[in-house]
Amino acid sequence: MRNDPMANEAEGENFTYGLSQAPLPSQKAKLTRYIRGPVSADSLRWDATRSIRHVCSAWHDWSLHYNLEHVFERRWRGSERWADLTMERRKYPLYELNKTTGGFAVYRDPFGSLKHTDRLFTAVPSAANHVRRLWFNGFFAAETDKLILSVIASCSELSFLSVPWTVLRRGSVEDWVDLLNLNTGHGKPLHSLELTAVCLPKGQATALEQDPTPNPLEHPAVDFSALKRLKIFGNTLHKPICDTDLELMARTATNLECLDFTNLSTISVAGMLALVKASHKTLQVLEHSPRSDDGFYHPFPGHLDEHVCALISRLPQMRDLSMSVPYMCARLFADHEVKWTGECQVRTTDICRCNQSTGAHTRVQKLRETFKAARDLISARRRMGHTLSIEIFFAGCIFEPEKKLVHGDFALPEISSNGQWPLHRQSSTKGPYGTSGVYEKEEGTWDAVDEDEYLTAVERHWISL
Repeated sequence: MRNDPMANEAEGENFTYGLSQAPLPSQKAKLTRYIRGPVSADSLRWDATRSIRHVCSAWHDWSLHYNLEHVFERRWRGSERWADLTMERRKYPLYELNKTTGGFAVYRDPFGSLKHTDRLFTAVPSAANHVRRLWFNGFFAAETDKLILSVIASCSELSFLSVPWTVLRRGSVEDWVDLLNLNTGHGKPLHSLELTAVCLPKGQATALEQDPTPNPLEHPAVDFSALKRLKIFGNTLHKPICDTDLELMARTATNLECLDFTNLSTISVAGMLALVKASHKTLQVLEHSPRSDDGFYHPFPGHLDEHVCALISRLPQMRDLSMSVPYMCARLFADHEVKWTGECQVRTTDICRCNQSTGAHTRVQKLRETFKAARDLISARRRMGHTLSIEIFFAGCIFEPEKKLVHGDFALPEISSNGQWPLHRQSSTKGPYGTSGVYEKEEGTWDAVDEDEYLTAVERHWISL
């Protein structure tokens, strides 16, 4: 068999196992590489260290750490077909071309890999001590939640953990004490926790709803004080993470440095601020972009008992900021002692102390004050040797105070003004949802106009805020 790819491509072979894209009907297959079968990244790392593991104990320990430092567990999807190749990869040291399109359907336990990992770490604790990061994807059943918690309990040196939110709903107080690993007498506390959520099939959703396990967060032994990073990602309708959970976490989560809420609508702004206030002295990164596809426009504000702009601007260690808030004003940018750097994005629905009866001139005045405060803050940070850019997403447009530009779709204002506005426009490099973070779903071409020209159109009621 020739291993020359150019020769194989010239001879027009029409099937190889493992190509990233199948050839289209009636078209010549474009072959670029040939692989020997389904080899995961974990298997490749294990194969790469096969030889050096046998040299000495020091090299063996290094190999185990290299292979087990990051453990990713994915649910087996099923319905696969194996090519006519042996599963013993060491019999295929070279890349080979598979000429047959046959094979046979195989069934594998979808939880088999997770069960094997649990058995390994239980039987060989020294192997589990090498694990620094665990990531679980696709496991939402009661059986897999128990396996996940068992694996976590074996990894005393774990630092980074990503688990499905069902672990919170089915885990006991003892499970979460082991998970956070604070004051347990072995290993080190968890550094980063990520909770991911999805909508479940009917059977799994019913089982989760009927689960009687009490909320472990209500117990004082569940302590988040050593946690530095918390991320909650994904939307679900089945026992979702809500404000009550965040308020319970906030009792002990006083040292968070990074807080991230992405793609969910079950947490209000007030719930997010509960954790912000708890970690007021240490918080450095705040990513609050709870966009999801269930039809909401902005996050529900909840019960806010203080001025959000003043609270955010007083965070002494805040560095990276991207958030969605119900209201904003110039006070958000008033403190020039902040440590903000990079890109700052603020998404808002209205201006502080404005309502439906507020006149256009009052709104314009408050907007001018906000944009000026943003420019002053950018200049102050530049004088300190730091680069800061600010984008404000409001009224279906994107405002860039530093450039004095407003990006948006101005077709309707142009009609309302009988073609008198805008006098000057330029092509915008930004766009609607999917590119810019604006919440409309329609894609289209945007224009950019001068900030003063935009505000003039608001005063003349060609644009409604």
